[in-house]
This record gives sequence, C-alpha cells and structure tokens, in this order.
Amino acid sequence: LPAVWIGENERARAERNNYTVVPASSVIATHLTDVIRGHGYELLTRDESKKLLDGLKEKCPAVVDEVVGPLLKVGEVQKVLQNLLRERVPIRDLQTVLETLGDWAARTKDLEILTEYVRNALARTICAQYQDRSGTLHCLTLDPALEDAINAATERTDSGSYLTLPPAQAGKIVEKIRQEIERNVAVHQVVILCSPQIRLNLRRMIESSLPNVPVLAFNEVVKDVKVQSHGLIAMDGQG
Repeated sequence: LPAVWIGENERARAERNNYTVVPASSVIATHLTDVIRGHGYELLTRDESKKLLDGLKEKCPAVVDEVVGPLLKVGEVQKVLQNLLRERVPIRDLQTVLETLGDWAARTKDLEILTEYVRNALARTICAQYQDRSGTLHCLTLDPALEDAINAATERTDSGSYLTLPPAQAGKIVEKIRQEIERNVAVHQVVILCSPQIRLNLRRMIESSLPNVPVLAFNEVVKDVKVQSHGLIAMDGQG
C-alpha cells in the first residue's frame, strides 16, 4: 500500500485526518514475515521435515508409517513440502498432505505430479488465501489457443517437466499477463486460472517476473467458491 514515514509528533494529527498509522515495528515484522513466506521452501531442511513428521506420528502414526519408508523417503516428502511452500501453500494440514501422498505414491514417484495431487487435496485452503471478504475469487483465464501452445511446448521426462518455448515467445506471454494483472491489481487480488496440465509450467514461466501472482488449476477451485473473471489473456491474433 502507498505510505509515507512520519514522526511520532505527527501521529495524532494523522489519525485525526483518518490516516491509518502503523508502528515502524509492525512494518518491519510484516516485511520479515513476507520474506520468510517467500523463502520458506529454502528454510525447510531434511531435519526440519523429519521433526514435522515425528510430530504428526504422535497423533496419526498409521498414516506416517504407511507413507514414510514403504512409499517415500523423508527427502522425497521434503521436496513435496518445499514445492508447496514455494508457492506459499500452507503445510499446517500435514495429515492431509501425507494421506494424499499415501493414495498416489504407489502409482507414481514423480514429485511434481504428487505435489499437484496434494494441491488438489488442499484446494479449500488454497482458495481461502485469495478470496475477498465476500468469499469471491477474482481471476484471469487464458485463451484456449494460448493454453494449447503452452501445453504443446511442455516436455515431460523422468526428472520432471519443462517448457521448450523460445525465450522471446515466453517473454511476450509474461508481458501480456503483467499488463492484465496491472489493470486489476489496485482493486483485487487476482489469480490466474488455467488447466491442470499447464499450471506448474505457467507458474514457473512467470515466477521470476511476477513472483506474487498465484496460478491455480481449475480443479483447485472448490464448488462453493464464487469466481469472478476479469479478463482473458490472449496473444495478438487470439481471442
């Protein structure tokens, strides 16, 4: 939010004029909290992951014993948790995370895919982060032709997936998304909604330029959430 620094002697005057006065300590605390959230995935070590799993085991021993060891190593669970934290998805509901991994880890060991399954299980939590006070989720969507182009440029390997879009084309897509976001950012927290097939790589594409723009898949929006679209992202000649 736009703000100015004032001296303590001006506090009463600012409050009389209906300004919100925030102590400097609160500004610093808020900034530090945001930095930690933005880099939480880097702070989650294997030892810390083990501590989290040990804490869960005291309450839910069956789910931890079923997943950790027989299906996944602690390091693999750590990677899934890091993937979630990287996009600021809370991992407080560790039981749901482990139960979802238990449902799917026998079918695939691809940690990217497992993370997407967990995100789907945490859909209500993810939506709640971005809903306004009326419970509405404000979004932008992608033109189907643009989604198809991104999906066609997605290469999948044993070590994960990556995009083969030429840098110039990817840059144009990011700039178009930036323009649409800037039209709405002053009024709403806007998310990008897209198909599950391209969600992860679209997020990777915009991460460095638009780190605070959430990218959600359609299946991550729970049924009772109101959704309001504010535009369609399309390249020139599309849409």
